[in-house]
Amino acid sequence: MDMGFRHGSYGEDVPPLLDLVERAEPELRGADQLRWATLLGEESNNLRAALEWATNNDLRTALLLVAGLSTFWWMHGLRAEAARAARGVLDALGPTIPHGLGEEYLLAVLHAAGSAQPAEVERAQNATGRLFDRPVTVLLWSFVLGPFQPARLVTDVLAANERGGDAWGRAAVQLCRGYPSLAEGDPAGSERALQNALARFRLIGDRWGSALALDALADLAANSGRTELAVDLLGQALAIAGELGTDERAALVLCRRGDLRLGLGDPAAARADYTRALELGLKAGLPETSAAARIGLARAARYAGDLSSAREYALAALPDCDTDWAGADLAKAEALAELAKAEGVSATTSGGPRRISGGWLESG
Repeated sequence: MDMGFRHGSYGEDVPPLLDLVERAEPELRGADQLRWATLLGEESNNLRAALEWATNNDLRTALLLVAGLSTFWWMHGLRAEAARAARGVLDALGPTIPHGLGEEYLLAVLHAAGSAQPAEVERAQNATGRLFDRPVTVLLWSFVLGPFQPARLVTDVLAANERGGDAWGRAAVQLCRGYPSLAEGDPAGSERALQNALARFRLIGDRWGSALALDALADLAANSGRTELAVDLLGQALAIAGELGTDERAALVLCRRGDLRLGLGDPAAARADYTRALELGLKAGLPETSAAARIGLARAARYAGDLSSAREYALAALPDCDTDWAGADLAKAEALAELAKAEGVSATTSGGPRRISGGWLESG
């Protein structure tokens, strides 16, 4: 569905695009999400142009577009695109929040969290209550700001949105309650909440929420030594990524599963996961994913005794780590460590695989 947006000329095509976004947003959280995600995907170029035009000409509409695309962006792992768009709108707005759009402003701040100023975060929080109108807000708020908020505030926000939210919002609250970074050191309670979230997301037909719950359950299983269960859960999440057509997310899941398979002593299976992850990372132009896959391939080769291949993979990972992305320095240190081991500085297979929730390889 090409709406023929005339970039750089007139803004009369922006309202129909905003209408499409607003109609699609609730559908992206239900059983018909694949069809609506496809419709938005077909309009990606037009939507980017509309956002650019609105940022320069109609900030209210720009903020509504950013908020309305939140679910689509996060579902498809398009956080960098979301951050760029949100940052542009926030810079254009300055300290002004358009009347009645406090929650939309908050979503923009959440997207731009890596570059958000403390004053912007404070303004966003002051402009909203604890009950959000958009169900996706509770999820993004919990993931981005929740770990840095007082536990009591997180509890209150989740409780308010559980009482006042729709079915998807209530499932999201359970997901947030169980998320390892928010679960206050209660693995059993976290697992119950995540299983509850998974059941709720499956009931309403939402694949994205189901994948998030499976990812978090895999983390819990891996951290408690149930590695085979974690591998199985990631396999289920990988199947969902295939349904959603999210290559970037699939590549991350493959790297995490490869790490676990190394821990199970199966470098051949791990190598297959890393190889596919590298293909997807290169296709999507994601240096962080390519680096993760190459480092994994280096480690798998070393575990198999092939130090020459391990050296080649570690060297190939270094250019990926010299680009500008969060965690690049940590990834470079890991690549150099693998290179040193492959070159015999410490040629040993000790020091097991990375944790699947490692700091530089995003799992969200």
